[in-house]
Amino acid sequence: MKASILAIGTEITTGQIVNKNASTISAKLKTFGVNVTFHLTVPDNRKLITDALHFAESQSELLFVTGGLGPTSDDFTRDLICQWSGLKMQFDEGSWSHVQNRLSSRGFSVREMQRQQCYFPETSQILNNASGTANAFCFSINRPSGKKMVFVLPGPPREIESVWNDHIHSILTTLTANIKKQTTKSWDTLALGESDVAAIVESAFNNFSHKNLVEIGYRVHLPYVEVKTTYDLENQSLVLPFLESLDNSLKHITITKDFIDLAQVVSTALKDLDFTFYDYVSSGFLHLRLQSYLKNHIRWSWKQTAESPFADFFENEENFLALLPLEEGQKLLLLIDYNGEKKRVVVESPYSSSLMLERKKQYFAEMSLVHFAKMLNF
Repeated sequence: MKASILAIGTEITTGQIVNKNASTISAKLKTFGVNVTFHLTVPDNRKLITDALHFAESQSELLFVTGGLGPTSDDFTRDLICQWSGLKMQFDEGSWSHVQNRLSSRGFSVREMQRQQCYFPETSQILNNASGTANAFCFSINRPSGKKMVFVLPGPPREIESVWNDHIHSILTTLTANIKKQTTKSWDTLALGESDVAAIVESAFNNFSHKNLVEIGYRVHLPYVEVKTTYDLENQSLVLPFLESLDNSLKHITITKDFIDLAQVVSTALKDLDFTFYDYVSSGFLHLRLQSYLKNHIRWSWKQTAESPFADFFENEENFLALLPLEEGQKLLLLIDYNGEKKRVVVESPYSSSLMLERKKQYFAEMSLVHFAKMLNF
């Protein structure tokens, strides 16, 4: 089963915001065994939106459309969906009550223009949006190229997540019950370049007798090189010997497997703890790794002094992590105190070239997470 994802919004095509919805939806669809054929983004332009819908239907059985369901004059997704599908528009009183209740309960005025959010193509299943005013909807239509299932969603990611959890997940569970399911295994490796990692992988792959059953991929997300293998679950017994061989070959450089993020692991451990970070080494890379997970935690802080302190500066400190430079920045002195357990370790960078200064800082930031995760028995 193939799917296409169409994002509507001039704010995306002009670079004002990044289209995160497409990646989120794609990741969710993968768990159902659905292959996403493409992501397409178009501005608030009627002709371009219509052209994009025609192209999408020619390439896939499932269409996901995001954005353009608001109350303003540039929100005309639902109108064009009706024109494209050939379905009549009809007003839904339940959705109008939803809009009024949500706005009035939050102290906002209810305006007549907001009624436009309550029109849907006939035969649509209306998907209640518990996190916003614009309800989503879905419907199926028959085309010369086959039956199409169309999901039309609001633009805000939080609202898509809500609609997905409340409605779409169960719909797709039924819809994809009989299609083949795939799975992807991953290894996040550290300290070797992409070509060196690929050489290890290809060596293991060359000894595998069922190469046609596995798709291998790579992704560089510094400082990691990620290795991915994707295969049909029904072939797992045949693929398992290769996976075991590959796992053993990558063992000496593997930090995490199967998309586990150490930043999330560490942040979860700090959720209910007063904790302080002192970073004199990574130039903000450690903060960058943690910030998305720590943004909802209020009991942590970053502190700096004018110059990098000596290790004895932290003798009376509790619940902290400190990155201190050694040997002109070629080594890191890592100090950790977590719930009374202390750790002191020296980490040496594998990068000595002055051209790899940024990579070195990323490596030190990640190694601080590695050693912290070990304290958590991860």
